[in-house]
Amino acid sequence: MMMALLVMKTRLKDIYERHYKVIRSILKILVSAGLFTVVFYNLPFRPELREYEVPLVIMVALVCGFIPDMAVMCLVAALAIYEISGISVIAAFAFFSVLAIYFLLFGRYTKTQSYIVLLIPVLGVFNLSYAVPVVAALFLSPAMIPACVFGVLLQYVLFGIKQYGIISQSAVDTGNTMESLQYMVDFVIQNRGMLIYMGTFALAYLLVFVIRKGRYNYASHVGIFVGIMTCMAGVILGDIFYSIQTDTNKLLIGLAVTALLAYVIQFFRMSLDYTGVRKLQFEDDEYFYYVKAVPKLKVAVVDKTVTRIEEVMEEEKFDFKEEIVKVLEEDMNPDNK
Repeated sequence: MMMALLVMKTRLKDIYERHYKVIRSILKILVSAGLFTVVFYNLPFRPELREYEVPLVIMVALVCGFIPDMAVMCLVAALAIYEISGISVIAAFAFFSVLAIYFLLFGRYTKTQSYIVLLIPVLGVFNLSYAVPVVAALFLSPAMIPACVFGVLLQYVLFGIKQYGIISQSAVDTGNTMESLQYMVDFVIQNRGMLIYMGTFALAYLLVFVIRKGRYNYASHVGIFVGIMTCMAGVILGDIFYSIQTDTNKLLIGLAVTALLAYVIQFFRMSLDYTGVRKLQFEDDEYFYYVKAVPKLKVAVVDKTVTRIEEVMEEEKFDFKEEIVKVLEEDMNPDNK
């Protein structure tokens, strides 16, 4: 089973390396289509866009397949701001200000932070936001913890905007232009669930990072398990003490899918053969070194081509009578030899 998985991994990586540009463009198109669909589904505040939603998503996603990643994120943010302006221009400006402040403080240094910030609210729609701190900690440094915290903040800001949009459709217009902003601020400040998720994600990220840096066997696998358990414990304790109203079934399903995704990504990232661990010791003039070497699990995949060669034997005509006569003549006339 493991050998079959390693062969599949090697083949997929080889295909990706040989067709990198094409595959990446296709993936960007699919991801962009998913992002725009999520925005349309969660922020349905512009009726004029509903009629052209499907063709608009397809057209913009095709364009996103051939433009830089930051441009894709800017288009997603622009669409979200435009949708929010359908219920309140003040709310749209506040949302834009939140994004701009974060970008100026952190996001402009590395686009990876922007990915994390965007992924948390997007995956939160599918109850899979737990995967972001767990998986990110396998690859990145603790410098990405602020991105996880801000991603949770952005998710709850969008929750507040969506709730205000539902309320404003049935409420009487009071003429208060700051009402939407006040509702959003109150929703974020008074929401204890947001603080629970912020602390849980930050702690899970830190634990996974520290554990996967350990020197013992299967450190990354243990880190993933601890991260999943931390997320579950944090949310359940928050529900017990602060009544954040968590759906336990959704929580367990989301964590199970998160664990599966994390272990699959870890398998493709690095597979180690702990049965072949070697410990080395050597020294120079200044230091004495202890080295633990763990070999990676790899297989050399060779595409075998079988060529069938059929040997064609030519049938030679053999006249026995003629040969016998020839031998007899040689025996009877030895002078002719």
